[in-house]
Amino acid sequence: MEIRRLGSADADVFREIRLRALGDAPYAFASTLAGEGSNGPEFWQARVDESAAARKGAIFAAIDGRGEAVAMAGGFFPQLGDQEAVLWGMWVAPEARRSGLGRELVEAVVGWASSQGARRLSLCVSETERSKAAAALYAALGFSSTGAREPLDSDPAITTLTMVKELGDDS
Repeated sequence: MEIRRLGSADADVFREIRLRALGDAPYAFASTLAGEGSNGPEFWQARVDESAAARKGAIFAAIDGRGEAVAMAGGFFPQLGDQEAVLWGMWVAPEARRSGLGRELVEAVVGWASSQGARRLSLCVSETERSKAAAALYAALGFSSTGAREPLDSDPAITTLTMVKELGDDS
């Protein structure tokens, strides 16, 4: 399994894995399959364009031996110059769960954020039964709850919890 940062040639790879994630785990994302599925090629290309995203964001995918993406995670800076980055879009295909890919992807985003000068990495995890394993993984990787909660944009009946990890020499 290869963990790699997606680049300008990977728009189709990103589209496929992102739509698969939204279909599998709608309770975990602020976006919806219907909403993102209607986006054209330019939307997907802009997300992986290396020149545009070089500092603002990065998307990583786990690619299996057949060349298929089976997991993803991204990071971005809400505003350039911020010292806090956000981890988003974390998802592992059901057949690849419990294999360590989630840990590897989070570590890739942590490494990218640190290399870009972030001092802190935040994320939101939905407070659902199906998200408990993700929340446990984040806690094991050094993220802690801020106590902040808000409704999930795609389904306001679901609450998300904000977690943060301080980045430094030991991240």
